[in-house]
Amino acid sequence: MEQEKVSQLVEENMKTIFAYSLSRVSHREDAEDLAGDIILAILQSAPKLRDDNAFFGYIWRIAANTYKNYLRRKSRARMDELAEDIPSEEDLTREVLLSEEHNTLRRELALLSKEYRECTIAYYFDGLSCAETASRLHISLEMVKYYLFKTRKILKEGIAMEREFGTKSYNPVKFAFKTIFDEKHNAEYCRLFNRKLPGNILASAYHTPMTIRELAIELGVASVYLEDEIALLEKYHLLASLHGGRYQTNLIIFTEDYMKEFISTAEKTCMADVDAILTGAKPKLPEIRRLGFPGSDSDDNRLLWALLYEMMRTGHSLFAAEHKAELSPEELYYGAMGLNYGICYDPADIGEYKACSFAGYSELTKDYASSFADFGILPQKNHSAPRHEEWRNNLPKVLAGTMDPFAPIVSQAQRNAILEILHSEIKAFHRLYESLYRFAVQIMGVHAPAGAAPLVDKVIAKTLPFETPGLIGVCAVRSGALIIPDNDLPLAMLVYQTNV
Repeated sequence: MEQEKVSQLVEENMKTIFAYSLSRVSHREDAEDLAGDIILAILQSAPKLRDDNAFFGYIWRIAANTYKNYLRRKSRARMDELAEDIPSEEDLTREVLLSEEHNTLRRELALLSKEYRECTIAYYFDGLSCAETASRLHISLEMVKYYLFKTRKILKEGIAMEREFGTKSYNPVKFAFKTIFDEKHNAEYCRLFNRKLPGNILASAYHTPMTIRELAIELGVASVYLEDEIALLEKYHLLASLHGGRYQTNLIIFTEDYMKEFISTAEKTCMADVDAILTGAKPKLPEIRRLGFPGSDSDDNRLLWALLYEMMRTGHSLFAAEHKAELSPEELYYGAMGLNYGICYDPADIGEYKACSFAGYSELTKDYASSFADFGILPQKNHSAPRHEEWRNNLPKVLAGTMDPFAPIVSQAQRNAILEILHSEIKAFHRLYESLYRFAVQIMGVHAPAGAAPLVDKVIAKTLPFETPGLIGVCAVRSGALIIPDNDLPLAMLVYQTNV
């Protein structure tokens, strides 16, 4: 398009271009500058215009791009102004101004808390006056001036620091958010917090209360991205707001240090008790075999392995009956009841003392379920859960007598009879759980922060059956009461009838 034609069209649309500019910036002088930049860009682009009909679409694309460039220049100028506003000591500010892209200043801006950050952005970057900033943020003019004054002081101090992000900024801890629901499990609720950022916020503010700024430095995440996460954790009572803008985790976290101390403290007692229980159960196996169920002809070792978890969980039921107050659920959200806790260690860190999986009821068919524990000390080939479908498919063959039992299979009546025969051993497991509970409460009382002390009894009572099976499995083997045979059948599994 000819230059003269373009100039004519620009002149005809001068008011529209200025109105566009005025709608984008706060001051008339700035709007005039922006309009001038847009007009210059349009005139310089005249040779590229081939079609008169495309003129208006083209000029608004130019206007939008020019506005973006204008903002970039404005932002850089405001950053220069902000840096100059920070009181300097000798070459402090000069060094920052000479740094590429003002990285140090941007770093400190990213660490500002919400009130200071919003005020600084409105005044220095959006070009608002103090009065306009007060109006936008719905605060008083005096507060705007206070925030700006404090911001300059905070930035000055921050720029002078050789700041180092915490190790969690590049190596987040392994945090697992756990919920024991009193009613139906809600996986969505668990996924909400079982993520790296909220998990590491909770891990960071566990022993020592932290401000958002301190969390930002520890995690290497700008404050603006932490604020929503912190608000969500507060909403669900997982993080408590303290005085001075500090936050502290409001749930019990099982750390590696706690687990190792608990194991080393409890193992000696547990070893002796488990050995005594299994030694006492062994003479009763002939009576149990006379019940005549598939798998009753298994050797003593295999039969004891199959009965171990049944004795454990029945013994824990007796423990639970005496700790109803500690086991009563709390409200989690909107009427949902249960208990939250965290795990901040890799199960591999405690090796054989972990419990890979376990269940008192794991449905195989509509008429049968399995009770099993995949103790960490057992080889993978002897675990039950990974081969659940295989056992499901093979069960009809075992019941039909065309396949050897992969585990003892009992009716309801036979199961009840077994538990009656092993009544004294089950009572002994009840006493063992009482001992483990006392050990755990005492040790967690030292490891948990003072603010979480009221939660200790409840969390330990509720998690006892989840955090101790691995220890009991180790004690069963290392005491010599049980051995691990060289086969690939499930060891600690009993199949029982559910519908009579």
